[in-house]
Parts: sequence; C-alpha cells; structure tokens
Amino acid sequence: RRIININDRELIVIKAETRQIFTLFHELAHLLFRTSGVDATNDDFVDRLSRENRQIEVICNSLAARIMVPTDWFDEATADLPPNQASAERLAERFSVSREFVYREFRERDLITAGEYQRAARQWAEQIQSGSGGGNHYYTKIAYLGTEYINLAFRRYYQNRIDYDQLADFLDMKPRHLTQLENYVARAQP
Repeated sequence: RRIININDRELIVIKAETRQIFTLFHELAHLLFRTSGVDATNDDFVDRLSRENRQIEVICNSLAARIMVPTDWFDEATADLPPNQASAERLAERFSVSREFVYREFRERDLITAGEYQRAARQWAEQIQSGSGGGNHYYTKIAYLGTEYINLAFRRYYQNRIDYDQLADFLDMKPRHLTQLENYVARAQP
C-alpha cells in the first residue's frame, strides 16, 4: 500500500494548493521509480542521502517542475525579468506555483546564488503565521497526518532508517512531543 501525504504545514505555505500539486507530482515520480519512504519537508535532508537516492530526488523534483512549468514557458516568461523576489512573486502568481519554486529555478540556472535562495526561502517561511486555537494539538495532528502516515514514520524511526530529529521533522513536531503523539495514536486506533 502506498501513501502520499501532504502535511498541514504545506497546507499553510504560500498558495497551499500549488505546494500540494508539486508534492503530488514529485511523489508520482517516486512511484514511477518504484521508490518510497518518508521525505523531509526541507531540502537539507538531500545532502544526507546516498548518491543514487540524491539523484532520484533531483529527478523527481525536476519532473514535477517540468510538469507544472515547462522549460520553454519559463524561459519566455523570464526573458525580460530580473531574477529577484519581486519577479518570483509575479511568476508564482502567473504559473500558480510557489515563490520558492521560481527562486529554485533561478538558482538552478545560476541566476542567483545559493545564499540568495536560502535567505529568500527563510524570509518567506518566517511569513507563515502559526494559527492559534483550542482543541487538542495531538488529535489535530492525527487528523491532519492520519494514523497510517504517523505509524509509518515511527516504523522508519524504529528501523533506524531515520533519526529522532528527522522523525520530528516528518511529523512537524518538536522532538519532546513525539512520545506523547505516539501514545495518542495508540489510543486512537481501534
């Protein structure tokens, strides 16, 4: 059984549906390669992968990018635009993709530096405002992620395929809350 999960943070990120669509195309590429697993929510994890798995991640990202914005469309749209944040916002709106997506394209074409890309991505991530409200945080997390995904993440941890920090990242939780989440999941299952 295969699971594609788009977590609640991705629902909040700029233009939520565009992030979800990119993730779905990326995961579709994984299915085509017959690879599976839990992918991190940021790019830092790619540096820790084996050479082969790193290549697969790059190819999956490339496939998703080309489906969403074919190269010739991007070339035409950027012909008269400077590679800056304002252009990224404009193109993101035009193609219904995220600003990070456009900035990554700028980076991959060596139009901006890795530092410029990272600064902009950090700045945009900081713009995300965390919601407040009542209810039980653990039940909300279970409702968003689903018990199957949470159990898959914990299994990967117990199989020593991911470390504790990666588990926290996959579940979008602080490490100190993971044990409590696991307890709530155990109680939520029939």
